[in-house]
Amino acid sequence: MRNLRSFSRFAMVTLAGLASATLVTTEVHADSAYASTGSSVLKFDSMRSLDTTIDTGFLGAGFASVRALIKIDPVKDGGPLYSVDMPKGAVVEASWAGDKKIVLKTANGSQTDGTVTVRHTLTPSLEVRLGVLGLNVEYAFSANDLLNQLPGASFDYDSKGRQTFAPWGFAAVDTKLNAPSLAGSTLFEQPLEGLVDRNTLEGTLGVRATTRPTFQYRTTRVTLSGAKSPITTLAGEAVIDAVDGDFIETTAQVEGEMSVSGSMEIQPFLTLTKVFQTGLTSDVPFDVVSKPYATPNASVTYPSTVVHIPLPNVHAPTKGLDLGDVTAGGSSKVSSVFVENSGEMAATMTFASSDPQFKVPAGSVTVPPKGKYELKISFAPNSDTAARADIKVISNDPDSPEQTFQIGANGALVEKSDGPAPVAAESGCGCKTAGTTTSKGTASTAFLFALGLAFVGAARRRRPTS
Repeated sequence: MRNLRSFSRFAMVTLAGLASATLVTTEVHADSAYASTGSSVLKFDSMRSLDTTIDTGFLGAGFASVRALIKIDPVKDGGPLYSVDMPKGAVVEASWAGDKKIVLKTANGSQTDGTVTVRHTLTPSLEVRLGVLGLNVEYAFSANDLLNQLPGASFDYDSKGRQTFAPWGFAAVDTKLNAPSLAGSTLFEQPLEGLVDRNTLEGTLGVRATTRPTFQYRTTRVTLSGAKSPITTLAGEAVIDAVDGDFIETTAQVEGEMSVSGSMEIQPFLTLTKVFQTGLTSDVPFDVVSKPYATPNASVTYPSTVVHIPLPNVHAPTKGLDLGDVTAGGSSKVSSVFVENSGEMAATMTFASSDPQFKVPAGSVTVPPKGKYELKISFAPNSDTAARADIKVISNDPDSPEQTFQIGANGALVEKSDGPAPVAAESGCGCKTAGTTTSKGTASTAFLFALGLAFVGAARRRRPTS
């Protein structure tokens, strides 16, 4: 028995660096008649500091001044600086309208199950200048130096925030964090003898700072395998060729950006109790400095993810059906063939006959995934002469929306395509007539990105059974 359908695979191997060149934006298919959806999980964690450096310049007067440089960093052992998580909202809608094209869209919705979660600390670096009793020195303490010398190796500042957002996040998502008052937000306070030569100086050095930043996230690009350019707005669409398969799987490469803005209040403090061997107690006054800041946009690139979208996949007969001799004026002859849906989505079908002597069911039928429909065709001839008709199967199969096979009687020639053994079909006169099922096109299309960034196109067809 020979295969009725050819089973072939096409692979497009694209370098990972070219992954961003794969989608088309169009509005042509907004009224598509059929639709399916697929979804996937997207999550991005950032452990990196944002390029946010606040520099107070040297503050103070007279014999002592302090310069503070403060960054926004992840809390040590506290997880990511920020996470963007879309556990349910990364939905891709596929639609088509019989033109052998599939339109992909990033679906919107009322749900807000995407979240931006932020947890950050303020990390200070300090420079101290002293000019007292003939001592003129400068000390520089990096954030790492301070971390290594402070008890517990952690700064005290810890601020958290969380914000939900609608699917995909093409609209900017603002996560605003609260913070304590400046008086209640000492980053650290440390005896000088733990930081400098004890025989030179004794006292206390510290810094207070507080900020209420806004972390703003926005998705900027969704690249789906098989299309020509990226989706950059929620209303954007991507068009790919329809595949002959039970489903499609498209690799989604999603990119976004995060920025931070706000204003920071900073106040160093310094108390000296000893300079050399001279007892000296002095509190150095420092003004509160308020500094606005904004970070450059930081890239957010999610791991590539596969979106699985079910499709209907209709197999109509290709082999012509010969009813033999049927006498005019007698009872009609009824024969059956099977139309199969091997796809993962229900198929809707209607039928048409080019000759009214061959009658097919009116209306539409729905065939469930992996199901079959027994199509009964009745023939009531007007004469004993040869008769032939084209039977058309019209369905929501995106690759083959119209499929045709021939039926004939009384010596009419019908086209006979290669295929497996015919399916037995019963007739109204008690005899059996051979019929077949079919499918058209190829059974599998695979699109693969190199280095594991794969768009795996579609799906094996199940072979029709007889």
